[in-house]
Amino acid sequence: MYKIITHPGSAHKDDFMSVSILLATLGHAEIFRREATSKDLADPDTYVVDVGMDYDLEKHNFDHHQDSSFPCAFHLVMKYLGYHDAATQVFGWYAHMSMMDVRGPYRTAEHLGIDTRILFASSSPIDGYILSCFSKVTSLTQEDDFYRLMKDFGEDFIKMVDQKKERLERLKNETQILPVKHLKALVSRIEDNPKLSMELYLRALDDKAVVMSITPSIRGAGWEMLRLGDNMMVDFRSVASNPEIRFVHVNGFIAKTRSLIPIEEVLDLASQAIGEAEVVIY
Repeated sequence: MYKIITHPGSAHKDDFMSVSILLATLGHAEIFRREATSKDLADPDTYVVDVGMDYDLEKHNFDHHQDSSFPCAFHLVMKYLGYHDAATQVFGWYAHMSMMDVRGPYRTAEHLGIDTRILFASSSPIDGYILSCFSKVTSLTQEDDFYRLMKDFGEDFIKMVDQKKERLERLKNETQILPVKHLKALVSRIEDNPKLSMELYLRALDDKAVVMSITPSIRGAGWEMLRLGDNMMVDFRSVASNPEIRFVHVNGFIAKTRSLIPIEEVLDLASQAIGEAEVVIY
């Protein structure tokens, strides 16, 4: 039976995610939250993460505190498992998570060019609750509910890395960029989780003229038209009275049709939601 050792006391995303990913790949392991011993560090069947002051792939030791140039333990584990490059590609938060753990919120905020208060304001109470629960345990086995939660999380995370990569390639091959007045709309007919990897595709596309996406709705049988980049030239409230429209958000950033009407009709509705281009006088 494998063992996973991580530090006691307050839990963080780094140790929680490291342990979860290892659970997903090892199959079964006992988890202990305590200081690592020399015996732990020498045993390759004992995975020591975020504690122990040692980074040794052959012995499965994944601490980063002994070297300021190392990324967080989660990144060390991800590199060992071969998922690091793909995770860097598909998750916008991935690189910044390591920076938060290694350099702290103030240096991370400086790097991002934002006020530190924004980082604190965007912290999730869900994260806080889960990490608090992890902090309270000293050991976990496969009979424990929280063990199963962590294992499921790790398996889902790995699956999502592959799904986002596959979806990005599908979007590149299947998505249409169609004119809507003087601007453009992104049209995708993928019905299963239609927004998956959309932000990655838009980043790769890098076309500021694309101001809306048109995809099948996940709540209802019609199309969803969504304003991108909060471009205020797009306001779907202007089509709210159309009989084909079943929902428009009060702030005008999204609209949904009653059914999957022909794409030409959707584009006509989309064009009605776009204001006139600004005229610049020199």
